[in-house]
Amino acid sequence: MSLADEQRLSVFSDFYRRPNITQAAADAIPLLVDNEYQIFHLTTPPNTVHHPQRLRSSWNRLKSEDLVHWTRDQNPVITPTLFGVNDISDQDADGAWTGSAVLDPHGILRIFYTGYNLGQGGKQVILIATSPDRHGSKFTKTKGEIRITSDSDRSAFEDIDFRDPYVFFNEEDQVYWMLVATRLAYGPSPTRGCIALLTSLDLDVWHLSSRPLYAPHDMICPECPELFSIKGKWYLVYSRFHAPDAGTVYRISDSPSGPFRAPKDGSHGRLDGRRWYAAKSCVKSGDPDRRIFFGWIADWNADDGKWLWGGDLALPREVCADEDGTLRIKPAVDLNQDALSQLNVNARSLEIMESLTLEAVGYTTVQRLAGTSISAHCTHILQFTVANHGCTSFGFIFRPDKDQVGFKLRFTPSPALGFFTATIETPNPPLDDFWADQYKLYLQREVDGPEIVRHNHLRLQEPVTIYAADDTVQVFLGGRSMTFRITPSTGSQGPATGKELYAVFVEDGRVELGSMQMTTLEPPGME
Repeated sequence: MSLADEQRLSVFSDFYRRPNITQAAADAIPLLVDNEYQIFHLTTPPNTVHHPQRLRSSWNRLKSEDLVHWTRDQNPVITPTLFGVNDISDQDADGAWTGSAVLDPHGILRIFYTGYNLGQGGKQVILIATSPDRHGSKFTKTKGEIRITSDSDRSAFEDIDFRDPYVFFNEEDQVYWMLVATRLAYGPSPTRGCIALLTSLDLDVWHLSSRPLYAPHDMICPECPELFSIKGKWYLVYSRFHAPDAGTVYRISDSPSGPFRAPKDGSHGRLDGRRWYAAKSCVKSGDPDRRIFFGWIADWNADDGKWLWGGDLALPREVCADEDGTLRIKPAVDLNQDALSQLNVNARSLEIMESLTLEAVGYTTVQRLAGTSISAHCTHILQFTVANHGCTSFGFIFRPDKDQVGFKLRFTPSPALGFFTATIETPNPPLDDFWADQYKLYLQREVDGPEIVRHNHLRLQEPVTIYAADDTVQVFLGGRSMTFRITPSTGSQGPATGKELYAVFVEDGRVELGSMQMTTLEPPGME
């Protein structure tokens, strides 16, 4: 498959999610220029699986004015200097990694990015590429890494990890700030992760503060940080590749200098889970109090059962702040059936029951959702509301096999009236070795599981939306999101007759679901 330079894409297209079937998309670098969204993102070399080959990434770009219709540049914006060759003289020979794009004092687009070279011990440096105009018609790399003043003290930080620069103009201080993901030079090794701060008057010469902007002493190394303001509050967003709270998280402060605190809404700053990763944002066109976020969903390699770096770009997501300062997230594109009918996509409504009541007192029952017997690879949207409930838990099973086993979306009503805990659960939770021996259930102990994502203290006053494209699933509920990729289940008994994509379950009680609707999407494709 190939994509011509002038062709336009739907946000629901395979070519939005990744450049082609041989390459994966990764860290997004969004920028709004003259009401046009420019989404740079890292791209893996073709047909690569593991480090170091897969991380010899380039920068690609998508553009849109409405977040629905996109164009993709035919050629990469930035590529490693010597693609896949360890040359000690080329600082990005083993990868042009994440960074940021910013307009300089003259309104010219400039890119700051991370160079990676195994020939230099894997040291990471900040490099620059410049454009002759504000729209980035082309980019030229400058020689060498950024200039850091001689009076900067780097002794507080390790030498190797120094990546993912985020640059913006701090209006309060009237200087440019650069946030860099790094590690402290001292302290317990697993908790040295921090975010360093550099400042500049002109984007050319930088001063590194010896004191980190943020050092929570609870992570190995942060990734892809950014800092922005909404309604007087400052939000530090970054990604964590390990527990607790793996995925993209945020912290809040009254000042850009901190201290940055976790929100007190029960989320601990989680917008999603581990599988919505390296999400970054730009301001929404026409509304400075909202941000549009872009993250990616990791590929899974069936050959060795490992999760990979890079995968599919997720749907653009709109984020705003509640009155208490906590962030709320939803799809940036309206996924309601009526709204979809106005877009240039082939949206088809399926005949499924408008409401469903399920009851099982003292036990659990499962009912397949009639009308959902479509291809598992068909892009589709399922929406519903929780009309009434009086049970221990209820939810949906994704792609149930003949034993009703599959990934689950479970809702557990909280003791506090009107609140829920929502979880995405793997099909077969791992067992202690003794029980695995008894039942011959030798299940792989996955990094995801048995709970992939958990959100506490949710209100479900608006419809729950499930968006599925191929093996990726994105759920939007109560101002948060839950993202995962469906992988083959080790203990699965095979597909059931009928092959409905969904089943509904209730545990010890009664649940009533309403306003149920399902839509399939067939965006214009290119062969």
